[in-house]
Amino acid sequence: MSMRLVTRVLASALALGLLGDWLLETDAFALNVFVGIAALMVSATLLVRSEGQGMPPWVPALMLVPPLVAFGLVWRAAPALGAANLLALVAVLSLPVLGTGRVRLTVARLTDYAAGLAVTGTRTFAGPLHFASSKVPWHEALEGLRRRRATSVFVGLLLAVPLLVVFSGLFASADAGFERALQSVFNIDFESLIAHGFRTAFVGWLSAGYLMAAINGAGARSEAWRRVEWPRLGVLELGIPLGALTLLFTTFVVMQAGYVFGGEQLVQNSEGLGYAEYARRGFSELVAVAVLVLPVLLGANWLTDRTNPISCKVVRGLSGALLIPLAMIMGSALHRMGLYVDAYGLTQDRIYATAMLLWAGATLGWLGVTVLRSRAERFAFGAMVSAFAVLGALNFVNPDAMVVRVNLARAESGQELDVAYLATLSADAAPALASFLTSDAAPSLLSDTDACFLREELHRLLEDEGPRDWRSWNVGRERAVRAVASLELAGAADSCE
Repeated sequence: MSMRLVTRVLASALALGLLGDWLLETDAFALNVFVGIAALMVSATLLVRSEGQGMPPWVPALMLVPPLVAFGLVWRAAPALGAANLLALVAVLSLPVLGTGRVRLTVARLTDYAAGLAVTGTRTFAGPLHFASSKVPWHEALEGLRRRRATSVFVGLLLAVPLLVVFSGLFASADAGFERALQSVFNIDFESLIAHGFRTAFVGWLSAGYLMAAINGAGARSEAWRRVEWPRLGVLELGIPLGALTLLFTTFVVMQAGYVFGGEQLVQNSEGLGYAEYARRGFSELVAVAVLVLPVLLGANWLTDRTNPISCKVVRGLSGALLIPLAMIMGSALHRMGLYVDAYGLTQDRIYATAMLLWAGATLGWLGVTVLRSRAERFAFGAMVSAFAVLGALNFVNPDAMVVRVNLARAESGQELDVAYLATLSADAAPALASFLTSDAAPSLLSDTDACFLREELHRLLEDEGPRDWRSWNVGRERAVRAVASLELAGAADSCE
């Protein structure tokens, strides 16, 4: 590894560290994360190009994916959706690393994606330590620096300044007199200086590690991995469990046909059976079934003895047969959720659970199209795309606003409205709530006490977040601010005084 590359990586990491310290001065993850990730991707692209490695044509497109996912943090303010966006961002940061490793994502297997995530995470957290294991001509570089006195002075100062800052800050924290003496000379807030130094060092460290991961890439599985002899199972070993599961699932569907198709009438006619037991508990368990079947079928396909055509046909046939009752069970789960929402209203958890079920259904369908038709190499990419499609749809539909719209529609039809729950929603729900509070339908659905309570909670929601600068700017919060302002302009607050 050339010293020129090392210098560029360290300079880029230092710049990203300083930028990260500035962006993370606010405690919110919003526009600042988007800007930081975009800067990281630009730096990685420039460094990979400068190496002249013949960057694969799809790598620049992969560099756009992390900023695109990070934009979800700018778009929505709901905490649960923000956590999902952050988790997705961590996952997609490995895609450019796989790209520079010349892995074709459309045919990469799950092990390739897992290896790419592991390599990216390990190298990122290793930071500049990666240089210690690389063939970097440190001795030649240091000899060249010593020949230049000005450079030697600069390097000495570069090493001395952070040491002086750290130890001075520690001494100042330990002794009030020493702190006053330093402040009288330099007028420095050492606590703030230490915080800035830590953030800069932390972000710079991770940036250096990620940039090296992007430059080196993470290739597909090594030949040593491919040569490992994994255990292979035959017709009986795999046919018995798959057949038993198929029989179990089919029996469940037949025995529960009344519950699946009975719906509200069955609930009303069954003594001791309520919506909470029928819908809520049943839905969560059926979602777990749908999600757990996926690794079972993938594992069965992986362990199948490829040299035995009969084993392949039996495993694929039983797997396909298992998908039929499973599809009916998933339909039952959606039916139960519909009944539960009709009875008790919509919540964030119900939306996210339904989204999980839809993703599991799409992934299982894709498994049938790929794995069960000898195209297993295309499964992982499709599963990943479907996951991001569901996440994108959640960002698009705005779950908190959907909760408001659905529950208000239920209230208009005579159902009970849970005002206390609506008040717990995030800033994403504020425009819908404000629009309702200023509408003609509000007086007929809300008492004056409930209306004032919602207005106060909307104001408190924005007050609790405190003043924010552009780094924590978020579309959802900006819309919430405008919505609350519209309430004040409409004079709605005066009626609560």
